[in-house]
Amino acid sequence: MFIGPDPDPAPVDATVDVELGFTLPHRDVRPAVEWAASEGFDHVEVLLDGPNARSRAAAWRDPLAAALADTGLDCVVHLPFALDLGSPFGPVRDGAVRECRACLDLAAELDASKAVFHPASDAWDLGWTDAERREFAVDGCRRVVRAARERDVPPVPENVIDGPFVAPEFDDLFAALGGAADGLGTTFDTAHAVLGEPAVDLGTHAAANAGRIDHLHLSDTRGGSDEHLPAGMGEIDLAGLFSSLDGWSGTATLEVGTRDLETIALGKRHVDRLLGR
Repeated sequence: MFIGPDPDPAPVDATVDVELGFTLPHRDVRPAVEWAASEGFDHVEVLLDGPNARSRAAAWRDPLAAALADTGLDCVVHLPFALDLGSPFGPVRDGAVRECRACLDLAAELDASKAVFHPASDAWDLGWTDAERREFAVDGCRRVVRAARERDVPPVPENVIDGPFVAPEFDDLFAALGGAADGLGTTFDTAHAVLGEPAVDLGTHAAANAGRIDHLHLSDTRGGSDEHLPAGMGEIDLAGLFSSLDGWSGTATLEVGTRDLETIALGKRHVDRLLGR
């Protein structure tokens, strides 16, 4: 039987300055943003796919911009993760980059503080070598980083569960990017990190890489799959993560797969108690 999160976790012995947000649910944006402000969130993260895809922006862009302006909340965007930035087929990779550029234009219009994206490749692993798949992903990643910087939207590539660049391989990504990696921050996804091959210990990895982690995806899981549970409702050791980030400051998004605002609020309360606030 699933019990749920500890309703009163002990605060960690660390100072962590987190600006907390959540993934905007697929619903009317103004009520969700107004609720976020009333709950004390700092930002919302908008996935530019599905109901909030760029191609559907006429229905939600202006309401979102107005709600952000009225509440003072910030905005983070997540570029569509279904785009194959590491495709082995040049025209497909070019098309993915073009869509990311268009999404970054929209992100700039929304004055987004960060743009999350996956430096991944869906290339067939039996048909392409690991080195080739990395080369494709690095090419797409480099072009997205350049486009984001041209629009003054800081890019933050995210560790994925499988593919060329899982969490412990970000050193290789940065080395391959060369000068494009200068000043580049990252998104560290907690569930992706523990589900990846190889998996990493959250605290150990975060402590070693705190200097280049700008954004966190606080996504919980009970193991086995990327469940996108609210913080505290799975088995992710968030206390260990925060303890290892003593002195760190940055943004974090509760990346949850629910439209229920009260369930999202449970995750926020869990994080707030861990951080002693």
